[in-house]
Amino acid sequence: MLKGKRGVGLLLVMGLALNARADQPIMNMMPRWDGGYGIQVLAETIHRSDLKQGKEVLARGHREEIQQLHLQGVYTWDRAIRLTFKLPYVTEARREIPGAGSSKTIEHDKGWGDLTLALPLKNYFNLNQRTGNWSLTPQVRVPLGNKTSGYSVANRVWGGGLSLGYETEVYHWFFAAGVTAWIFEAPEPAEWSSYVDLGWNARNDMQILWESDFKWNDEDAFTLAAGPAIYWRYSDRVHTRLEWKYDFVSQVSKARPKHGNGDRLSIGIGFVY
Repeated sequence: MLKGKRGVGLLLVMGLALNARADQPIMNMMPRWDGGYGIQVLAETIHRSDLKQGKEVLARGHREEIQQLHLQGVYTWDRAIRLTFKLPYVTEARREIPGAGSSKTIEHDKGWGDLTLALPLKNYFNLNQRTGNWSLTPQVRVPLGNKTSGYSVANRVWGGGLSLGYETEVYHWFFAAGVTAWIFEAPEPAEWSSYVDLGWNARNDMQILWESDFKWNDEDAFTLAAGPAIYWRYSDRVHTRLEWKYDFVSQVSKARPKHGNGDRLSIGIGFVY
């Protein structure tokens, strides 16, 4: 049974106009031709410095560290219709929670995460001195394993999402924005997110961006993360991206303790054909 009446209401109000984080393989850029396909690998490190509940810090200095690899791919039937997958693998995850007295208990996790399948649908436009596109992206989260009571980076439940994104570009500047909605099986709360990206086309093969992400859910968690990103097209077939984001606001669930106050570093390489 999917959870979240507010999530269902929001989906009905916005119709088919909700999205997850904009980034899709390859680097949210390629391929843009019929029959194109590609694959990318992202290495990601997540650091969270405190155990919190809501805004309150329950255990300062009790950290969570997550290192994972993301295998992602895309196939483009034509430039308007794509199929993508995202599959994370946790190489090492550890978190510290309060133990007996003033000690810390360390928990570990490792292994495959949950699979995300998406169908980005794009409508491109070309104006006098500006190009861009609208995108609509239905998505599904497939659990690869059973939910347990222990420490797990993955949610391990089914979920459905819907996306709306907008991008536009002139010779030197780039702008993108979008919104996201996900509804998951119990006990995971429904969640929403939005993003705003501002970019400078420093060269014809390099883009420098400032990205801002907003995320909130049914348990009153709210995060504002922002930071720089660099996209570099090494060649028509090889694409790279580096990004770092810092949690300027980190309010976790009021219903259960979770780690917060962190940052995220990601570096990736993608190949298109």
